[in-house]
Amino acid sequence: MAHRFASQTTPVSRGAPASASSGAAGAPAPDARRDRSPGLVVGLGDPVSDILVRLDDADLARRVFAKCGIDEPGGCLPVDSDADIQRLLTACGDEWVDGAGVPTATADEEDDSCEPSFCPGGSAANVCKGIANLSLGCDAAFVGMIGRDDVGRRYQSLLAAQNVRPVLLTTAPDDDVSSAQCLSLVERGGQRTMRTFLGASLRMQAGDFPADEAFGEAPRLLHVEGYTLYRPALAKQAMREAKQRGALVSLDLASFEVVRNCRAALVEILTEGHVDLLFANEDEAAELLRGDSDSEEGRAFQERRSSGEDEASTFSRRDADDAMRWMLRHCSFATVSLGARGCVSMDKAGSRGVAPGVRVPVVDTTGAGDAFTAGYLAAFLNGASPQACASAGCAVGTAAVQVLGAELSFAKWAELRSVVLGVVERDGEFRRARGTGADGEDEDGSRASHERAANEGASVEASVGA
Repeated sequence: MAHRFASQTTPVSRGAPASASSGAAGAPAPDARRDRSPGLVVGLGDPVSDILVRLDDADLARRVFAKCGIDEPGGCLPVDSDADIQRLLTACGDEWVDGAGVPTATADEEDDSCEPSFCPGGSAANVCKGIANLSLGCDAAFVGMIGRDDVGRRYQSLLAAQNVRPVLLTTAPDDDVSSAQCLSLVERGGQRTMRTFLGASLRMQAGDFPADEAFGEAPRLLHVEGYTLYRPALAKQAMREAKQRGALVSLDLASFEVVRNCRAALVEILTEGHVDLLFANEDEAAELLRGDSDSEEGRAFQERRSSGEDEASTFSRRDADDAMRWMLRHCSFATVSLGARGCVSMDKAGSRGVAPGVRVPVVDTTGAGDAFTAGYLAAFLNGASPQACASAGCAVGTAAVQVLGAELSFAKWAELRSVVLGVVERDGEFRRARGTGADGEDEDGSRASHERAANEGASVEASVGA
């Protein structure tokens, strides 16, 4: 497959500050996107090299966890240095050498399921890869900071090979910090145990943001990962630069820990009107409501939990509705993904999208949320309604959980391109026949047939790659 962007031979140098700006320009009206080409999507986040180790055999997984000193598998914890990542990899390697692996493999069978694989990761980068490879008229670029090492150079090369233009700054010449890496141990059934070193990515500050190199003349969208909220000045600077160039801004909340730890920065960014599209999963949406006793939505959520009206461990559709109403106080489009149950989406005018989940064999959930966001945004930038965007997102997210890591093959992207394009085209045909707009509402306010039309295409994905 031809690469849309040539790989940069040299990352953008640090020390060329982005131009200062103040205030956020008004975002384009939502319907205006139907009159423009999908255009350029720019991602901002941590360029993390994912090291994926598949532990299909339960006994191997047990021994690897013991060797690595991991008492409670699952979850994601930070480590202090690149040396910690290398120590964990060495511990994994010791188990392979000691005769681990898949017990059923014979000497004549080639089995590399325990060998580590590498791919360019990070939430925003994963979204950019999905948008670029869906090839629905969107180009993609990704901004972040890497170290002056082989890990960073490999990340840049692999990202370019995924049709994303790398706009990667490097650390100062006298800074020997390593590029970011994440070791992900994936068990049968998809459970992940992750250890992450963010390294050089944390060196990037607001004054480093390379606005001209990233945005060019006519960006359509800046997508910011929630982890950037730990550096709110950087997030704000990028958002202001995007708005000044007439682009929309989307924000994915990333994790409930981000919402909890960065609530003040998040609320400030939302209140200042920097964000147009806001994405949350059910844990993040619950944290939004749990931490706000002043809003009507937050109080209703907390009362249901305290009264036992809803199961405390279940995030209900009513919870999702409250979360979206909370989100829409500050943005134009709100989406809550519900894992295997699908997703719900709503715009400020009250138009809704509901997409069911599809039962498929789960290999690895790494990057599934990012794949969902990529599918949603690809449809959105082609003028689709919230219903069609939700269906497209679920189709792509469903495919992602069926492979190891956050990287689909180009053949799979070609299949998904047809699925998403079909959803978008049926959505357009439905709205033209009904005389409706991007909200998908007809004169009677009916959505049932629209939901069926949009979900019809997404349901095809149940058999794609299953």
